[in-house]
Amino acid sequence: ARSAALSGGTTMVVDFCLPAPQQSLLEALQMWDNKTSKAACDYSFHMAITWWGRQVFDEMATVVDRGITSFKHFMAYKGALMVDDDEMYASFQRCADLGALPLVHAENGDVVAALSQKLLAAGNNGPEGHAYSRPPEVEGEATNRAIMIADMAGVPLYVVHVSCEQSHEAIRRARQKGMRVFGEPLIQHLTLDETEYFNKDWD
Repeated sequence: ARSAALSGGTTMVVDFCLPAPQQSLLEALQMWDNKTSKAACDYSFHMAITWWGRQVFDEMATVVDRGITSFKHFMAYKGALMVDDDEMYASFQRCADLGALPLVHAENGDVVAALSQKLLAAGNNGPEGHAYSRPPEVEGEATNRAIMIADMAGVPLYVVHVSCEQSHEAIRRARQKGMRVFGEPLIQHLTLDETEYFNKDWD
């Protein structure tokens, strides 16, 4: 991947280090570091917070000392990477203490899980099910919730891959109030919509 990045003119890659639930952040970081022995370009990491406890609290400081100053939180993927609101609030507070930046993947994981289960029970397992199980409201609600939690924790917030008007509006409103919130657009979210799931080329 790094050679491909270089061929396109990108000279630095920032990957996500994803600890398994209950895995030490430092152990996960070592695993990711081990994969970079043949890196052809500069690299760094974001650290994901996939669970919460005293160990994570303590290790976040060491991660920052290692030069990693952004922590990603998944509000989706229930039963896997998803963190609950109380965990996210605690992590956001720790980010504030450390001068680190929290990132969020903003989707209401509980609603996505319920909609996914309903669609699968009805026999809908095609690509369009992805859009049906993730209406814009689940992203807009989660974005607004993350903004409020970050504000209460006293920390800026970076919302990754903003893909709908509801999220954009939540970010716009917050910024108009002076809150420190940033949204990340991706090119596919500006040029494609859910009609792509009905393309005849899907097999």
